[in-house]
Amino acid sequence: MKDIYFLSGVFRCGNTLLRSILNQNPNIYLSSNSLTPEIVYRLHLIKDSFAEESNNHKFLENVIKNTFNNYYKDIKKDYIIDQGRWGTPGNCLLLKKYKFLPKKFIFLVRPLEEIVGSWITLERPLDVYSYCDTLFSENGRIGQAALALSYLTKNYKKNLHIIKYKNLCKNPQKTIKDLYDFLNIPHFKHRFKNLDQVDTSLAQTTIRTNIIKQKKYNYKKIVPREILEKHKEINEMFKKYGT
Repeated sequence: MKDIYFLSGVFRCGNTLLRSILNQNPNIYLSSNSLTPEIVYRLHLIKDSFAEESNNHKFLENVIKNTFNNYYKDIKKDYIIDQGRWGTPGNCLLLKKYKFLPKKFIFLVRPLEEIVGSWITLERPLDVYSYCDTLFSENGRIGQAALALSYLTKNYKKNLHIIKYKNLCKNPQKTIKDLYDFLNIPHFKHRFKNLDQVDTSLAQTTIRTNIIKQKKYNYKKIVPREILEKHKEINEMFKKYGT
């Protein structure tokens, strides 16, 4: 049985940077965005389509409970950090139902204006307002993450470690040390320059490898104030945890 942890951070908040750093450790595997939430959910739906007394019901439950061991069978490392939207209420209920909890959750976050501005700068949508409506929808990149952060802070605070993007960039050594302490795993001497590039198939997940430094933008000119006002509750939550 491998030690499994969950990374459920907001996109555009340093997840790829964190992966490049942590995966230097030969005993750690931090995944890219994982299929495991979808696998567990779909198997759960299939299982529930059978009656409780059916042998198939029990067999499928066994399959679900071995999802992580099977998914990461070829990863010969002691510690697996599975990146996915496990923090949402529905996904947490599945984790609880199939006895994957208690587990430790990691969540990366930064101020909302920076997240929205980063997405707009990257994808340059023709209609910023419609684009942001999609970002903030229930299954959108920001909406789903906000739901997860709200649920985790209310229900799993003792097993939740929040990493502020600005701290990861300004003081990566301390940020990584604090994470190791939270996970209670042996420390490793990481390098914070000349990083390995990861996830090169997508432009949105590439990182600057020469140095860890937060790129500065004038987000006030990029993000319309109406968008932040429309999502005031999310804005305040991300400000609280990400500033």
